[in-house]
Amino acid sequence: MKRWLVFAVGVAMLCRAGGVSAGELVTGADKYKFEPGDKVLVELDFRQCPVGEPPQGFDEVVGAAECVRHGDQMYVAPASAGDLKLYKRVDLGRGDFSIEFTLVPHDSAYAWAVFELYKSSPKGWHAEKAIGALVARMSSKRYCDIFMDGVGKLASLDHCNDRPLHFAIQARRGQYRVYLDGKRLTSVPFSLGEGERVSGFGLIRVRGAAPYEALFGGIRAAKYTEKEASPLPEDLGVKVDTTARGWTLTVPARVLFDFNEFVLKPEARSALDTLAGFIEKNKVRRIIITGYTDNVGSAAYNLRLSLQRAQSVGDYLMYRHEIPAGKLTIVGKGEADPVADNGTEEGRAQNRRVTIELVR
Repeated sequence: MKRWLVFAVGVAMLCRAGGVSAGELVTGADKYKFEPGDKVLVELDFRQCPVGEPPQGFDEVVGAAECVRHGDQMYVAPASAGDLKLYKRVDLGRGDFSIEFTLVPHDSAYAWAVFELYKSSPKGWHAEKAIGALVARMSSKRYCDIFMDGVGKLASLDHCNDRPLHFAIQARRGQYRVYLDGKRLTSVPFSLGEGERVSGFGLIRVRGAAPYEALFGGIRAAKYTEKEASPLPEDLGVKVDTTARGWTLTVPARVLFDFNEFVLKPEARSALDTLAGFIEKNKVRRIIITGYTDNVGSAAYNLRLSLQRAQSVGDYLMYRHEIPAGKLTIVGKGEADPVADNGTEEGRAQNRRVTIELVR
C-alpha cells in the first residue's frame, strides 16, 4: 500500500513539474482580442459637456441624466434614484459592426447597468431587442457580475467600484461577441429576420437606490469596411496574419512535404483544399507563394528546393482549384529570412515553411 502511495505522489509531482503534460487549454478568450470597426458612425465622449448639464448626442433620454467628471474623463450618470435610459439610433445594418462603451460602477449598493441592442420593427426602432441584453449587476460597492440574457453569467469581478470597465460588442460572420477590457467573454450566434436591420442601442441603469451609481462614457459605434476572414482549422498548424494588404498564411513544411522532398504528401491535399476555400472566399486579386528552408545543406540546393516546394503548392491551387495562373507569383528564398534559431531542430523545423500571401 505504501509503495502505491509513493508512486501516486511521484506522478503528481511530475505533473506539476511538467514531466507529464495533459496539454494546454486554448480558448477563444485567449486567441481573439477585440478590434474596433474602422468606419466610425457614432462617437460620444462628452468632453464638451459641462459638469451638471444634460448630455447631448442621444436620440431619447428617459429619466434624469447629467454630465459628471470622474478622474480626467467625462461621463453621463443618473442624477436621481430612478431608472435612466439613454437611447441612440444608428443604422448598423445586418452585421459587421462594433459598439464600445465604458462603465464605471460608483458607490453602488445594488444596481444594474444594461446594454441593449435593437432591431427595426413596426412597433418602433427600440421596441424589439436584436439579441439578449448584456447586464452588469453591481452590488456591495465592490462586486460586479456580468450576465447576458439567455446565456448566463460571463464574469465575476472583485474590487470593481470606481474601476472603468471597457465593454465592446462585435457582430461579425454571424456571431455576436462580447468583450471586457479587450478579452472575449462569449460568442453566440447572431442573425436577423428578412428585411431586419440593427437600428440602435440603449444604455440603461435600473434598480438604482441613489444618483451616480453608474457612469457611462466612451461610447463608439462603427462599421467594418472589410469582411472578416474565417479562421483555419487549428490542426492544420497554419498561422494566419492580417496585413495591410490582406493576409499571410504560414504553412509548416511538415504539413505539405516529407523531409527534403518537394512532392506534396497525400495528406497535404486536404490541407491545401482548406486553404483554397479560404482564398476563394476572400476573393483576393494576387497570391504570392514563397518557399523557405533551414540552413542544412548548400545554399544553392536550399534555394532550388524552396522554389520547387512553392511551385508544387502553386500548381495544386492552379490545377485542382482553377485559380488563374495570372494571380500566382512563385518565389523561392532558400534559407533566407529565418524566423527561428537554425541551431536547434525545433528552430529549423519552423524555418522550413511555405507562406501564401493574399493581396486584396
